[in-house]
Amino acid sequence: MVQMNQTLLIAILSPILVTFGGLLTWFFKSRKDSLLAIEERAREKRLKTYEIIIEPMIAIFSANGNKNLETKATRQILSLEYKKASFNLVTFGSDEMVRTFNKMMQYFYLYNPENDPDFTSNTMKVFCDFLLAIRKDLNDPNTTLKRRETIEFLIKDLHILNFD
Repeated sequence: MVQMNQTLLIAILSPILVTFGGLLTWFFKSRKDSLLAIEERAREKRLKTYEIIIEPMIAIFSANGNKNLETKATRQILSLEYKKASFNLVTFGSDEMVRTFNKMMQYFYLYNPENDPDFTSNTMKVFCDFLLAIRKDLNDPNTTLKRRETIEFLIKDLHILNFD
């Protein structure tokens, strides 16, 4: 009699436990997929934001004395789209990203070639720190790249800058 009760109990509980386990697995997988989709959308938003922020800076570094290109890049930095991207950076970026961006922008606001003999080198430093923060925020928080490695492809006489 006891064995029959145990067999009956197992026969009743087995489908319930399998169903419950399946539902629990489905719930956690669904939640994980949802969180991954949210993170991917946020990452895409950050990427678009960083592209808008960095575009005029790339233009300035590539201008080689072309005043029209420098003026266009400066106008872009002063535009409403750039300000919106800056707010998005603060909203969607990591804490390190926001701090690095603020530091870079404060440097640009406060210093110029007339009052900073190391303006070019210091400008490149804050810009490279910003590039590294983007890299950490989007790709690899444990990156081992150094400042100079973020722009070696861009500047042929990098060795003259006091950089690291």
